[in-house]
Amino acid sequence: MNTVEEGIWDYIDGLSSLEEQEAISQLIANDPVYQDKYQELLAIQKDIQLIELDEPSMSFTNKVMDKVAFQIKPLSAKAMVDKRIIYGISAVFGVLLLVCLTIVFKGIDWSLSTTLPVKLNLDQFTSQINLSSASKNFILYGFLMFDTIAALMLMDKYLRKRLA
Repeated sequence: MNTVEEGIWDYIDGLSSLEEQEAISQLIANDPVYQDKYQELLAIQKDIQLIELDEPSMSFTNKVMDKVAFQIKPLSAKAMVDKRIIYGISAVFGVLLLVCLTIVFKGIDWSLSTTLPVKLNLDQFTSQINLSSASKNFILYGFLMFDTIAALMLMDKYLRKRLA
């Protein structure tokens, strides 16, 4: 399809802008090539509008819908997931959370000092990892934040079950 046909189709369908519509209408009025192509495409448009859409019979539709209704419904996602896997993953994250919390609490200076906030001594833990200090802090605090959020989500789930 060339640009002449595309422009005329857009003009017939009303998809062209006002400037394009004015330009195409002037070309149709003045240029015999555009006039012939416009008349041809206008006839095709009228023929397309006269065509009736095929529609299946009502009995066919009812038979298909009856078969769909009697098909076995797929299992829900809860039924397909093995709960032992979920509990295993939760246990791993729980143990990792306990290890991280133990390290954090071990690094806290518990002496009675007047300075706030409480100073964490995480350098002993992070000195064993061969990364830059920014990477160590990002990994450590990111992991602690993730475990804290996971613990809060598990606690929320437990409390919702208990209250329901």
